[in-house]
Amino acid sequence: MIINFHFNKNTMLYLLPIIFVVLALTFSVNAQKEIDPTRQMDPVKSLLAQSNKDGKVAQGEIDVIDDATNVVVQEFRQNYQQLKDLTQYNDQLEVLIDRQERKMVRIEKDIASISSLTRSVMPLMFKMIDALDSFVELDVPFLINERRQRIAGLRNLMNNPDASPAEKYRKISEAYEIENEYGRTIEAYTGKVSPDDDRTVNFLRIGRNSYIYQTLDGDEAAVWSRKNNGWKKLGGSYRTPIQMGIRIANEQAAPDLMVIPLEITAE
Repeated sequence: MIINFHFNKNTMLYLLPIIFVVLALTFSVNAQKEIDPTRQMDPVKSLLAQSNKDGKVAQGEIDVIDDATNVVVQEFRQNYQQLKDLTQYNDQLEVLIDRQERKMVRIEKDIASISSLTRSVMPLMFKMIDALDSFVELDVPFLINERRQRIAGLRNLMNNPDASPAEKYRKISEAYEIENEYGRTIEAYTGKVSPDDDRTVNFLRIGRNSYIYQTLDGDEAAVWSRKNNGWKKLGGSYRTPIQMGIRIANEQAAPDLMVIPLEITAE
């Protein structure tokens, strides 16, 4: 439908300001439509920039938390490994402590048995010393002072509270071994004939079979007689064999057969 408007001159003059206002408003709206897209993008860019900034801050905080977490995890692993090592070490210590406790029980039992054993061994050791003393006094009197001093030392040792029973028994056994060794060796030394005879002579001991002395000039010799409990003179025929025996005992001559006086031939 077509509507025709007819305006007269007065009407146009009246509508002209209204038309200008409408045109101005239309121009303004069109201008705003052309400018608004750019202006509308500014808040978006600002929002994106703020979002990026917040993201960087958040990422930084995440990195800090991640680093702290790694440190905590590393410390946890170290502490856990240390705990495992300490647990294993404690288990080993428990084994050792258990064995030591059982060993202590055995030692306490041994100490108790040793105490009772010591009470029975002490009288036996005194008897051993008395027997050795009697043997020396009845034996051939070679190195008599040395042997008597050894026995006296054993008696002093028995009265020493600082000496253990084991040490006392060891010393007594050594004295017995020394006396036993005399029967398997030969020996030559210089000394006085007796307290009553202060002549210096050469002594020759061949085991316990023969105990002889010869004066330094070789003119006199004698053999110990068990039967007479004293010295018995020897003839001149023994002078050279005795001198040879002394040289062999002093390792001045090679071992060889020796003619020695025995008590059965000296009678």
